[in-house]
Amino acid sequence: MALQWLTCSTAVLLLLVHVTLVDTQCSGMSGIPGIPGTHGPNGKDGLKGAKGDAGVAGEPIRGQKGISGMRGPPGRAGLKGEVGLPGHSGDMGRKGEKGRPFNPSNDNKPFFSYKWIMQQMPELDTAMNFNGEFLPDVVLPGQKATMENGEFVCKIKGIYFFSYHVSAKSKVCLKLVKNRETHMMLCDTSEGFLVTSGSAILELQNNDRVSLQPTQFSAIVMSQSSTSHTFTGFLIFPTP
Repeated sequence: MALQWLTCSTAVLLLLVHVTLVDTQCSGMSGIPGIPGTHGPNGKDGLKGAKGDAGVAGEPIRGQKGISGMRGPPGRAGLKGEVGLPGHSGDMGRKGEKGRPFNPSNDNKPFFSYKWIMQQMPELDTAMNFNGEFLPDVVLPGQKATMENGEFVCKIKGIYFFSYHVSAKSKVCLKLVKNRETHMMLCDTSEGFLVTSGSAILELQNNDRVSLQPTQFSAIVMSQSSTSHTFTGFLIFPTP
């Protein structure tokens, strides 16, 4: 009996609750939204997708050349490199021209050596007349030089050597003259007597004249027997 009553009571209670809920839903106000829940764990990776179709190959677009920049400062010198391998031998050069025949004989090689023994003082800027010939009997005819009033006259053009020795007192200045041009001038001084000397190599043409001339302040020693004033010259080799 009691069990039957309990069952009926429960049914009535559930019915009332259902009616209340229906009534509330129809005429009641919405409730406040609840607090969002926490994120759930990450899902598992899906299956690998199929390979996509190949895209259209693109061509690179080349732009216009830009303006050259300013030149930078030079860099530091690099380390010295190793010695390179020897290069190949060069080609043989062209054959040279045939040389002129060498004539070792002494023919046609002018030579002179004179001493000045006059007592008269030579004039300034005038050729000293060396009039005493050394070895007059030794020089061959082809070697005889042409002298005119102290001037050597060239008859065979070529390269010549000249030298002189002159004694003086206190001071002397001498010049070696080719034609009218002074080739060189040497001066020397001393408290007593002195001997000055000089030499030169000249290229001469036919009829060129070479002489030794005193200039100012030349106190040349005068002696008829003295051989301390000499003038010598000879041809080294002729020129074409």
